[in-house]
Amino acid sequence: MAVEGKSIWAGVLAVGAGLFLAVSPVLAQRIEVKVEDGVTVVRNPVAPAPKPGGPSKVILTEDLVIGREAAMEGYLFAELRSVGVDDEERIWTLDWEDIKVRIFDKKGKLLATFGKKGGGPEEIQNPTRMIVKPEGVAVIVDTNKLAFYAANGRCLKELSTARARMFRLRIDSRGCIYGDSFDIGAAKYRLTIERYDPELKPLGTAAAFEEPFQPGQMNAFTTLLLFHVTKSDHLAWAATPRYEIGIVDADGRLVRRILKDYKRLKVTDEVQKRILKERFGGRPPDIKNVFPDNFPPMDVFVGDDEGRFYVRTYETDERGARWHDVFDAEGRCFARFTLPGDEMAFIVKKNKLYSLVQEDEEGRPLIKRYALTWK
Repeated sequence: MAVEGKSIWAGVLAVGAGLFLAVSPVLAQRIEVKVEDGVTVVRNPVAPAPKPGGPSKVILTEDLVIGREAAMEGYLFAELRSVGVDDEERIWTLDWEDIKVRIFDKKGKLLATFGKKGGGPEEIQNPTRMIVKPEGVAVIVDTNKLAFYAANGRCLKELSTARARMFRLRIDSRGCIYGDSFDIGAAKYRLTIERYDPELKPLGTAAAFEEPFQPGQMNAFTTLLLFHVTKSDHLAWAATPRYEIGIVDADGRLVRRILKDYKRLKVTDEVQKRILKERFGGRPPDIKNVFPDNFPPMDVFVGDDEGRFYVRTYETDERGARWHDVFDAEGRCFARFTLPGDEMAFIVKKNKLYSLVQEDEEGRPLIKRYALTWK
């Protein structure tokens, strides 16, 4: 049974509706778990609330950087789009500008490079995302197709996406494919996560989110659907304007809602000017950018192979690093950590976090890896 966003979000889809209210200091120390209409609902306070006897913090130790090796042929990236890791801990990167997939071993040694620019069979035209399956197969979202590549660069198969528009994807252990899509109507903007069989036959809408839309305007913080497929083939998903994660089982049933209170951060006039300057270089934009009163509660959401979830917020420390909340498989927020503001956590596997850096201080795209230690 397909589960739509209106049922998952239980009537909180209206933009501007206040879901997360201010809480008292006493309540802020407590996690509430209830069953509502057959769904387990986990409500987290602002501050992490570790389980007694469980870990309460995570230490990140940088242990690998790829992309600084200017003297080594093939190691420099042009514009990174995705990074993936297989079960052998080989690191796969997708270069959007150079149209290249590079594969490195777990020590950062370049093993293989493949990719040919073009719109024909076994060619890559405009790749938007790549995931890597555990056995070591890259799946690339390209113009009107999904392309499956082995580690030796051989194209295993291609599936037409002419009727299955998607920008990001995930694949479960049975080969079922989840992809995000959107539709702009006269008065609303609707985002969905669609589920397909291994040959891209539609199986239904797994999740959806709607918000009002006005022609000639755009939300300065584009609403995204963020999603992850767990090791038990559950779909975990979130919409960036709400701090809530919905968990849908393999049959499409909503089984858990994870909510969290958060600090609201005001979008000041100074912030608006800075964002517009960064995006448009001082030129007036072609379309009016509308800023909300506050930053969204989240903008990046990833899951690991042990059932944990990681959410990047807009909250920063005194150095400008971004705070990330960590949730266990039950939905309890138990720890926080920071990453530099120019880094995006892309995948967490075998207690290692891989981040993508669009540009370092010298203008180079990088891949960084951190070992995670739980205490």
